[in-house]
Amino acid sequence: MSIHHHHFKLPPYQKRKNNVTERKRHLSLRMSAGQDYPTLPEGLQPMDDQVAGHAFFDTADSVGLLKCSEDASVLKPAGKLLCGLREIKFYEQIQTATTETDLLALKDTIPQYLGHMKLPVDGKLYEFIKLSDLTYGMLEPCIMDVKIGCRTWDPQASEEKRKAEESKYQACKRNLGFCIPGFQVYSIANGRRMRYGKDYGKKLTEVTVKDAFRKFLNADSGLCRQLLMQFLSDLWTIQKWARTQTSFRLYSSSVLLVYDARRLKPVLQYQSKSLSSSSSKLTSCNTSSGPTGTGTSSTTSSPLGGPSSTPGTPTSGEIEPLQHYFKIQRSHSAFNNYEEDMKAMRENYVFMRDNLVGSYETKVWASARMIDFAHAFPAEESTIDSNYLQGVESLVKIFEDFLKDCELENSPKGGVP
Repeated sequence: MSIHHHHFKLPPYQKRKNNVTERKRHLSLRMSAGQDYPTLPEGLQPMDDQVAGHAFFDTADSVGLLKCSEDASVLKPAGKLLCGLREIKFYEQIQTATTETDLLALKDTIPQYLGHMKLPVDGKLYEFIKLSDLTYGMLEPCIMDVKIGCRTWDPQASEEKRKAEESKYQACKRNLGFCIPGFQVYSIANGRRMRYGKDYGKKLTEVTVKDAFRKFLNADSGLCRQLLMQFLSDLWTIQKWARTQTSFRLYSSSVLLVYDARRLKPVLQYQSKSLSSSSSKLTSCNTSSGPTGTGTSSTTSSPLGGPSSTPGTPTSGEIEPLQHYFKIQRSHSAFNNYEEDMKAMRENYVFMRDNLVGSYETKVWASARMIDFAHAFPAEESTIDSNYLQGVESLVKIFEDFLKDCELENSPKGGVP
């Protein structure tokens, strides 16, 4: 079971360290922690970036995610027999779907499914599910696992399991319909990788959870429009699916948020320089006849916080969504109609995302994907999965609020006409 490496060819700025260096790094990490490196098939190593779920060394026989840098994939342990079979079936249903609307819509919201296989770990065979690595090519991968749903136990759970699940992350799950089991972030402020686990997540409340997201987004010096819009373009896709699908009930499933802090840093620096320039320049840009101004220069300031190239700019008939964005950006009074403007952005998010990331060289460097389907069950009634939808709606709302905050943070002092 393999895939062709050329499908995942990286631009020069994203070249990975060679496999030998990477394996030595993992080995040194395990040795420094006083743990033996597990015996694995050639080309595989424990995924050091795992932020949630069972990992190597959690218990004596715990098996975690494996990383294969040869073909840009990760191997997820299938876990308990029934759970593993259920998850494999779910992925295969999506992969082979041709007419089922609820399944077809999922193809762009999950990691690519690459099959399943048995592999030896320390001499014992385990079943693994092979998926595309969402962090492949990222030099400083920031990863957050957001578990969706107020109820995280499935219909077959024992009474003991139900009580255990209900006792976890109560404040967040009760009020928001999601919780955060863990995340890691490469801090731009201090240059270190920061990791936050279950103990941190269990203390979060409806209020403090926003602080957790701000930590994850490296927002010490301000929120980044590009990063928020990349996440929102994916989250709106997931939200749209959750608002309409009636085929499944998802329990203990997650949305995985990933981005490359190495790509974020120059964007934040550019954003900071733009803010320090005179407000008259911003006024000139925002009040010009078109969203990108009337200048003749081949490169302009991107409306979403970074340089972008003008070739390939949509026609005036397609630019309308950006005009909604500019209305939010340049007028404090526009916040009174924020929901109306945000709705227009939601409906045109693909265009918004493509505009902000520009050319191939500056392609998308952040994404949100649905993962973990060991507890995906067919719906007994043809109704919306309200348990899952609540969590997704709350997650989207937080990021939309961040986008609103971002406009306030990045507005020139005193406002722009």
